Amino acid sequence: MRRRYKDKEKERIERLYPQLKYAYEAFIAVYPFDLEDLEGEFWKWISGFEGLYQISNYARVKSFPRGRNRKEIKILKPLFTPQGYLKVTLRNSDKEKTRRLHRLVAETFIPNPENKPEVNHKDGNKFNNCVDNLEWNTDTENKRHAIATGLIKTGAEDHKAKLTNEQVTYIRKVYKKYDKEFGSRSLAKKFEVSPSVVLRIIYGETYKNVE
Repeated sequence: MRRRYKDKEKERIERLYPQLKYAYEAFIAVYPFDLEDLEGEFWKWISGFEGLYQISNYARVKSFPRGRNRKEIKILKPLFTPQGYLKVTLRNSDKEKTRRLHRLVAETFIPNPENKPEVNHKDGNKFNNCVDNLEWNTDTENKRHAIATGLIKTGAEDHKAKLTNEQVTYIRKVYKKYDKEFGSRSLAKKFEVSPSVVLRIIYGETYKNVE
């Protein structure tokens, strides 16, 4: 199951990569690399890299001089992951870490008293990592938000959906466990899907927007 998921995710990324690359290039073309602060911008040291890197509430990362090799302060150029997130690489004398900008901003500026594991982009735009656009979420909250904003399609809106909303409603209405006519196997055969598809509908794991 895990390998199948990874294969599907790889296919999705390869399909979206040209589109993401185009969006990234357009983003970088207007990215502010000058050292002058933006209106309302303020900075904090990045944990574990104090004295070397600061990050602002606008998700810009400032790199400071070290040793004789570099004497000027500069704004790092963010790169992008195949999943569409912006990232930067941080270095000091004994370690190097690649970090996604949205997590760096959240960890630096947003309290997380409930210890939620994920960071959500409120507007659905992974390139908008300003602190006002981020929030700590659970995995469930993130998925609900993605569905609400249209980032994840559900039900008949999903281009991969095998059933219409009407068919899903019918299945939920007539389903009877182990029944010869209305059990999962019979309904699966009727609509040319697998029994697991029917059961996931019954248990509310798919087509959550269909009653």
